[in-house]
Amino acid sequence: MFQLARLKVSGFRGFVGEQEFVFDNPVVLLFGENHQGKSSTLNAVEWCLFGDDCVGKKTGIRERVGWEIANRYMTQGDVVVTAEFDSPDGTYSVTREQSVARKRAEQKVTVTLPNKTRLHGDEAEGLIHKLFGYSFQDFMTTVYQHQEAIRAILTQEPRDRNDAIDRLLGLSPYREILNGITGAKLEGTLGVMGSKREDFRRRCEQAIRTLSNLINGEKAKAISEGITEGEMTEQSALRRSKDITEAVGSLARELGSTDFQVKVPASFGEIADFHEWVETQTDRLWKQAPDVLKQQALATEQAKLVRIKGDYEGAMADEAAKQTDRDDFVRKFGDEVTLAKAAVATKHSIVQLEDQMRKTNAKASLVREAIQYLKGIAREADKSRCPLCGADAPDLLSHLDAEWKEQIKGEVQGLEQQKAECGAKLKETEVLVEEFKTLERKLRICVARRETGVSQVAAALGRKIEKEDDPLALLRMRLQKIESELELTRQAIGKKREKISDIYNQRRRLRIIHEILSHEQKRGAIERIWKSSEFTGLEQALDEASQLVEDMKAIRSALAEASREEAEAKIQAAGAALDKYFCCIAKHPAIPGLMMEVTEDRRSGLNSYGFKSKDGSDPTPILSQGDLNCLALSLFLGLSEATGESQRFSFLMLDDPTQSLGSEMKRDLVKALEDIASCRRLIIATPDTEFKDSLMTNITKSKVVYNFDGWTEGSGPEVTRAN
Repeated sequence: MFQLARLKVSGFRGFVGEQEFVFDNPVVLLFGENHQGKSSTLNAVEWCLFGDDCVGKKTGIRERVGWEIANRYMTQGDVVVTAEFDSPDGTYSVTREQSVARKRAEQKVTVTLPNKTRLHGDEAEGLIHKLFGYSFQDFMTTVYQHQEAIRAILTQEPRDRNDAIDRLLGLSPYREILNGITGAKLEGTLGVMGSKREDFRRRCEQAIRTLSNLINGEKAKAISEGITEGEMTEQSALRRSKDITEAVGSLARELGSTDFQVKVPASFGEIADFHEWVETQTDRLWKQAPDVLKQQALATEQAKLVRIKGDYEGAMADEAAKQTDRDDFVRKFGDEVTLAKAAVATKHSIVQLEDQMRKTNAKASLVREAIQYLKGIAREADKSRCPLCGADAPDLLSHLDAEWKEQIKGEVQGLEQQKAECGAKLKETEVLVEEFKTLERKLRICVARRETGVSQVAAALGRKIEKEDDPLALLRMRLQKIESELELTRQAIGKKREKISDIYNQRRRLRIIHEILSHEQKRGAIERIWKSSEFTGLEQALDEASQLVEDMKAIRSALAEASREEAEAKIQAAGAALDKYFCCIAKHPAIPGLMMEVTEDRRSGLNSYGFKSKDGSDPTPILSQGDLNCLALSLFLGLSEATGESQRFSFLMLDDPTQSLGSEMKRDLVKALEDIASCRRLIIATPDTEFKDSLMTNITKSKVVYNFDGWTEGSGPEVTRAN
């Protein structure tokens, strides 16, 4: 077993400068008010051994979240903790260091062996684990009685409580192995493997059926193409490939190609690329054939001449139509000169009518005024005299009225009507003139289109078109010649096209054979899987995995049974101590005694622990906070006593164990610790003066007290030792 002998702390949490503690007595008290550095001393031991494992949420201790390792008032230097452990082999020293300035700095670990050999880094970490055989959780549940950790044995989830008690009993290796077996999920993995194998088999069978259907369909197509079963072989496919190559070569020579490169597949695997080569070469040869190029040129010229001919014929038809419209207009209304003369004559008539109207209007004006005079202001005696010359004019008013009504008014109206008729005629003549101009303009446009058409004909035919030439006749002659040449070219191409069609037919048959053989190869490859060494190995691996699962079940069952038997034995051994300590400390009137039992957790197969009063009832619902703390302490101390030699450390660390305990409970706890001190070194941190005095008075083993007092930011705690 390992005994904590000495501790040096510098820069760790509450400590600034170096502080040394010597644990050379069975009981060591760390005494002082809260926040003076007592807990930092105990924490230094666990950090030295376990480093970052004792920091953060993973510890299960709320106050460890955001825990600071380095003293926050130091700005430089290193955190250094050294713990020395005595053992039958000699003294082992563990030193852990971390930079103060960097919270996430890498830690340096050194282990010094009894022979003074030093190990560093990963090698040192490995030795710590191998040497002490403890994880941080093991340490917290078997060596270090942290308030939250010990109460968690009773108040946390059953799974975690069971884990903690297993550790107290020294059975954590069983639990870790069992959890490892469960965590491996071998049965689930085996099920997945089997499912994947069956899925693979189904997919292979489906692929075989699909390929067989494709093969049957392609064979039916091959037979319809005249291909026999005997020709559906790789040798036949290669012979057909050679024949196709010779046919393409013959076509190349016939088409005058000089750069044709022969390609014959040497193996069945090259036929897929050969299909593409045949298509590419055939298309290239055909596009470069002189007859094809000539046919394309003739067809292009023919299309161009047909378009020009159509445009020219359209232009001529439009010109003839517009000429007819103009001639019809001239016959009906005359040409522009005739219309102009008519307009001039009409305008002259209007001038004459306007002159005559002026004269008539002057006389009419005098007559109207005379009538108004005679009817209005003239005296009766003057009505028979001329108002202008004064001569006698018997019945002058009657005469003037008759003349106005019978002659002058009618003459004026007639002149006005004649003028209106002349004006309408002039407007009609002007409209006809504009219409004639429009017809002339449209005719000129059509003539220009026709002349453009003549130029296009001349350009297309490559000759000059004289006035006496008929462009349409020339176009028809050229088109007839082109059609004759096209017919000759089509005949020449037709013969070559037959060769190309034959090549395409051969290529199609070859593709059918190739598809059949390719599908058969794929089907054969899939069918051979079942006989392959790989698949045989897979089947063997599955059998071995299945056997492994069965073996692991047996091992798991044996381990669980062994763990339960060992737990029962230790609980039986610790039962008296547990009952003794609880009854001694708590003295609860409703609980005559305390028993602990272990059963199998049906879900996990692991150990499940429970507490009962000796009358069979569950004690936890009636326990006060102090009682609960007593029960936790009793369990910790009782199991520590009962598991003595199975523990690797021969010391216990208790941090403020008297929380929620009354004076009597404290005295009874001291009595219990007296028993423990006979087999374990006790390191107890407490701010409780009453508890400290009781320990100093009632513990019969030698004691030493480290007093913590006067903590300051600059220097940390002031620690003094008193025996």
